[in-house]
Amino acid sequence: MDLPHKGILQSPALTQYIYGTSVYPREHEQLKKIWEATIVKYGNLAETTVPVDEGRFLSLFMEILNPKRMLELTAIDISRDHYEVGLPYIKDAGLAHKINFIESPATPALNQLLSNQDEKLFDFAFVDANKTSYNNTTSC
Repeated sequence: MDLPHKGILQSPALTQYIYGTSVYPREHEQLKKIWEATIVKYGNLAETTVPVDEGRFLSLFMEILNPKRMLELTAIDISRDHYEVGLPYIKDAGLAHKINFIESPATPALNQLLSNQDEKLFDFAFVDANKTSYNNTTSC
């Protein structure tokens, strides 16, 4: 099993055990396919994706939090290219209707979402946007 180079787990032995017994066996088939398609298209740039262990943690956290309105900032991007890689698998999972992709830099798009008085606030926001803009994005 080829383990990622980044993640919340720091011990290689513990990472190997948890991935092999808990994380990978429970990962949704469509997520596995998105990961594989990302590696094929971007190679080493696939390291910029969310590690599997962090994804499982977020999934568990969402089950506990049970948010009604969520925002993931990777659904806001200056190019549809990254979104298009995963779109076939998102559709296969029956989740396309839950995603509103916005083609824009993240900060102005987020400001627009938050300034719309008709919109309710989000229960949860996952910021996985342009890392160099984190300070701007998180201050919105």
